[in-house]
Amino acid sequence: MTTKTEAPKKPRGRRPAASITEKIAETEKLLASLREQARREERENLDKNRKAISDLLKSERLDTIDVEVWRNVVPQLKALVGLAASSESEQPAAEKSAPVREKPVEQPA
Repeated sequence: MTTKTEAPKKPRGRRPAASITEKIAETEKLLASLREQARREERENLDKNRKAISDLLKSERLDTIDVEVWRNVVPQLKALVGLAASSESEQPAAEKSAPVREKPVEQPA
């Protein structure tokens, strides 16, 4: 016959109610985790987009065009894809200290 091995009994019953501060702390941890996940996903999507753009430029042999030519046509490219046109007071892209991410304006379908 089979013998049952007795495991130590776990106490049954309800867990003591969490205080409001414990709930807040737990929610803040979850929020921080979700924010980090969102940052990571955004970074991954940006990397994928950069690679896709680079591959497209290479496939069209646009990577052979001199950088000075690109600097001259970037404002026109931005206007074509719906990004805000750069103002005259804005520094040229080569002199900017931090990268600026602009989101394209959604165009009606």
